[in-house]
Amino acid sequence: MSSDALDFSSPHPQADREELFDIISKTFSHHGYFTFLDRCRNSYIEGSHYDWDASVIGRMDGKIVTHCGVWGYDMRIGRSIVRVAGVGAVSTHGEYRKRRLMSQTFAHALPHMRDAGYDMTLLFGINDYYHRFGYVRAYPLTTYIVPVEELPTDKPSPPCRKLKRPPLEEMAPVYNRQNASLTASAIRPTYRKAIFLGDQECRIWRHANGKLAGWVLTHKNTCVDHAGQPEQVLRILGELARKHAWSEVTFKDLHHDTALRNRITGGTCRAETNYARSGGAMVRTLNLRGTLEKISPELARRLANSHLSRWRGTLALRDARQRVVLKIGGGKVGVIDGPAGKNTVRGGEEIAQLILGTDEPRAVCAAGGIKTTGQGAELLEVLFPAQHPCLAGADKF
Repeated sequence: MSSDALDFSSPHPQADREELFDIISKTFSHHGYFTFLDRCRNSYIEGSHYDWDASVIGRMDGKIVTHCGVWGYDMRIGRSIVRVAGVGAVSTHGEYRKRRLMSQTFAHALPHMRDAGYDMTLLFGINDYYHRFGYVRAYPLTTYIVPVEELPTDKPSPPCRKLKRPPLEEMAPVYNRQNASLTASAIRPTYRKAIFLGDQECRIWRHANGKLAGWVLTHKNTCVDHAGQPEQVLRILGELARKHAWSEVTFKDLHHDTALRNRITGGTCRAETNYARSGGAMVRTLNLRGTLEKISPELARRLANSHLSRWRGTLALRDARQRVVLKIGGGKVGVIDGPAGKNTVRGGEEIAQLILGTDEPRAVCAAGGIKTTGQGAELLEVLFPAQHPCLAGADKF
């Protein structure tokens, strides 16, 4: 084999298409090589928000040997929106592994994402790997399990219909209205074609005027996506559970602040939360200044509703790459060029956790070694409270 120098580029949507799909499907062949190849061709990459220009491949010996895929989407932080590079299908050719080629690929890919206009990047990673590229925990993964006895026995009202294909174009605006302020949720549409496996089921119901009112997507006894009134969702799940003799129904990727979570935790259920130091949902800033500029209206809203609503001054935040100064006063929060001042927040990659609201600010600072001066700690409690972030499974990459 040749030297370990890679030739980087973005994959070409025509010339590199089949070779790219092949290396990805071989890497994730535990799903079945041909099954995953079909998904790449028909939904996962083609017909999705996969960003061909922001993704990176590494070539060696005349073939693609590494791939770092980017699925670009708009993500909510409160009611503000940032541009996120969702990283997936991270692949290395089987004959070229254990040569640190992916480390080279990520070293090229991260600034490439920033140059492509992304503010942050999120991924769902294997254990003990992605921290070396600056990713930190985005949020713990929680699964809710509801015993069938807790599910309603009433029939769905209005009646629901079973569909072979989810009506994605109709679903996107309903989802966006229902999740308009949920941090880490994606603005849909993301995938333009359904990526769901063949053994998943979709049930919808409509308003009297014919417009879509809600849906339930299930994979065996797991609710993988939903919208609409919680009681209707649970009636459908109760009907399915009794039909299929399920003893319980599982909810994954259920945002903490949804009406459905509030409904099921008001009854009897159990929650299993998995915290990983490195693995699962992980986040990294790409452009701290750009991120803070975009979420400044949300920061102003939080400030206005706090005991510091009349506070004036500056707050400087520093992550692993940038220092940004916020000017606060007159009901506004803005990014300025200027000295740090006496109120500062200094940290590394964990600053991304403050922005996303991974946990209470004090906990983030204590765990991540973030230091504050002046009123920095008090301002963090107001501007960057815990948000219980979560991305729906149907939007994952």
